[in-house]
Amino acid sequence: MATRNPAITEDHLVWYAGYGSNLLRERFDCYIKGGQPKGSTRTYPGCRDKADPRADSPVTLRHEFFFADHSKAWNGAVGFIRPVASNAATLARMYLISYGQFNDVVRQENGKTVPGNMIVPPYEYLSRGNHWEIAGVRLYGRLIKTGAKDEHPILAFTATSDDFVVGPPSEAYIKMIVSGLEETYPCMRKSEILDYLRRTEGIRDTIPGDVLGACVLGR
Repeated sequence: MATRNPAITEDHLVWYAGYGSNLLRERFDCYIKGGQPKGSTRTYPGCRDKADPRADSPVTLRHEFFFADHSKAWNGAVGFIRPVASNAATLARMYLISYGQFNDVVRQENGKTVPGNMIVPPYEYLSRGNHWEIAGVRLYGRLIKTGAKDEHPILAFTATSDDFVVGPPSEAYIKMIVSGLEETYPCMRKSEILDYLRRTEGIRDTIPGDVLGACVLGR
């Protein structure tokens, strides 16, 4: 009889909390099933386990949202959250996926191939701890547990380094986030989305109001 790896059984589930482009289910599905997101130049292989998320739900993260670094795939800065909790309110969407899928999502976010080895901490560590850093990962290598739901940890990832240069996201990336906010928070008005984004570091001092307004209101 084959021996199952207890680290990736179906009983080991996590809530992955996405606050940037992964707010949009169609974009997140590229990490699960494979594909090229609209507006991006990168094609993703998807997870080894291509099963749909078991559930998804809006969630607010008490970590400050900002844009920094530069993504060739999006031709601009991308979204991160500050690792230290605060009074901030970052709008996110969490997906209930397997531990193995979460590992493959983290691999793809960091430009690593799938299949590949496990780079996230063992599930037992994710259940008990709050912060972890993945050795040798430059971009999204800092994992944060923001809470739990139905006994499953809620996990987000953010910048490994604290010195990423803040900068503006591309129009395509902003539009992806706007679509995700509209889908995840259907009662949120466009004016509220505009206010939410224009307060964000990386946008507030770099993108003129009329340009941001065109991305939000004139898509």
